[in-house]
Amino acid sequence: MPLVKMEKECKCFQESDLVAIEEFDTIDEALERANEKCSFMNDNFCGKHHFRAVYEDGNMIIKVEMNG
Repeated sequence: MPLVKMEKECKCFQESDLVAIEEFDTIDEALERANEKCSFMNDNFCGKHHFRAVYEDGNMIIKVEMNG
């Protein structure tokens, strides 16, 4: 079953109610959730990082990159 996983957890993520690993029935569901999480984090977190979803080994990995 495909997962949505955080590559690493920044401080904003650790202080949020979001979970680091979620399991889904299909990759389409995982992709949708990963994109939702990225959008939420990019819009609501401090802006120090940028989040993007990448397909790797049958899972969606949310990459954490420095902004700027």
